Amino acid sequence: MTTPDSGRSLKTHHVVFLVVAAAAPLTVVSAGATAAYATSEMAGVPVGYLLCGALVAVFAVGFCAMAREIPNTAAFFSYVSAGMGRSHGLAASWLAIVSYIAMQTALYALLGFTAQGLIASVAGVNISWVIWSLLAAAGVAFLGVRSVDVASRILGVLLALEFLAVLIYCVVSLSRPAEGIYTSTLMPSALFGAGTGTVLAFTIAGFMGIESSAMYSEEAQRPEKTIPRATLIAVTLMAGFYSFSAWAIAQSVGESSIIAAAQDEGADLFFNFLADNGLGGLVPFIRLLLLTSLFAAVTSFHNTVARYFMALGRERVIWPKLGTMGQGGAPVNGSLALSVFSACAIVLAYIAEKIIGYGDAFPADIVFSWMSNAGGFGLIFLLLITSISVILYLRKNDNSYSVFITTIAPAIATVGFGTMFFVVLANFNKLIGDEGLWYLVFIIPGIILACGVAGYIRGEFLRYRRPHIYRNIGSGHAPTLDRGEDLGDADGIDEKVSSRA
Repeated sequence: MTTPDSGRSLKTHHVVFLVVAAAAPLTVVSAGATAAYATSEMAGVPVGYLLCGALVAVFAVGFCAMAREIPNTAAFFSYVSAGMGRSHGLAASWLAIVSYIAMQTALYALLGFTAQGLIASVAGVNISWVIWSLLAAAGVAFLGVRSVDVASRILGVLLALEFLAVLIYCVVSLSRPAEGIYTSTLMPSALFGAGTGTVLAFTIAGFMGIESSAMYSEEAQRPEKTIPRATLIAVTLMAGFYSFSAWAIAQSVGESSIIAAAQDEGADLFFNFLADNGLGGLVPFIRLLLLTSLFAAVTSFHNTVARYFMALGRERVIWPKLGTMGQGGAPVNGSLALSVFSACAIVLAYIAEKIIGYGDAFPADIVFSWMSNAGGFGLIFLLLITSISVILYLRKNDNSYSVFITTIAPAIATVGFGTMFFVVLANFNKLIGDEGLWYLVFIIPGIILACGVAGYIRGEFLRYRRPHIYRNIGSGHAPTLDRGEDLGDADGIDEKVSSRA
């Protein structure tokens, strides 16, 4: 059996790699930024990244304080439990799990679709996307049962190559601008208009992995310092990098033409520009890096969901076997369970493609689009309720922090994410991209929020039927029974009876 500190191998840079990897920076720049220009029909995408980055940084002030107070591997779950109540915390955990799984499924589909196209163009062999997605799931499963610092080393190398590829694009773009160097896309006025909500939905998705910093607190060296430092470094790095890259993309085709070019070329805009400027030989290699970017992202999301399974299983909220930890600190059973689920989701998506008869673009146009929007919507709501929980917890439990940390910063985050939530919801029809599917505007957000409601109902059930489990929600350890409680309510689990008053 491992000791509590036996898995503490992560340093600040390891955590930064894991957080940034979840965002898939090459994917965000080449596909996300161009999609934001095209779908929103607004030029303020670089400002959107800066605004979302600033809001997430403000959120991180209170978030990091909570990480010091409550070093639980399931951050949103434990923080909402502490601030708003245990049933609300369980609702947040279910909402987080379904949001991350939706995003992971989206990325698996896009990875398979990208791999199919790349191999067909390079080798002339057309292998279905489902095979590549399943191979990626197998690779993620292999890394998922090993110490997370192993994955961190791999992700660190891949991230360095991703950043290098984007920087090459930026250098070429700024040395050969289509219309000269302009900054109108960086003006605040460029962000506000009919497509503001769409821009924010795409740009906030670039910060999807922010929670994962705190989720590694049980595996980090000196987590009280490592987690806050890694979180702020990651947020600052992502915000600056995304904004600068989105601005450089606008310069490559001209700020007056960026929306039309993004609509015509999509993600190929990035690669076509390099090919048109004498770097065609690099394009296959950078497309390969796009695959590794997606693989890094699904690996990071996999680690996050597996740790949620471990936290909930450890507290006996779900199947206790999922709460076991391997020698390196990895949530082995949770990881294996998620790997099986991911493989089933990929196969079901492939079956749906064949039944509907949509065509080869199904994994990108349908699975990726719908699932990524669902995951991003869930993340915004999670950030909102976590911001409220930070205020509720810190104001009543600790006086050592400044009023900026306990009240002002989380209040700003609450207002910001609350506004963003309603703006994105009002613009969800644009995210779907098909007016004939108007009903998905209600169905997709409804499913995400319904999972949170189901989690809350589960919490209320435990309150009355399994009180020893309910009062332990969010604690980070297995429940115990108070003296005199009925062991028959322990769901067959061998609990030790404590002598707490």
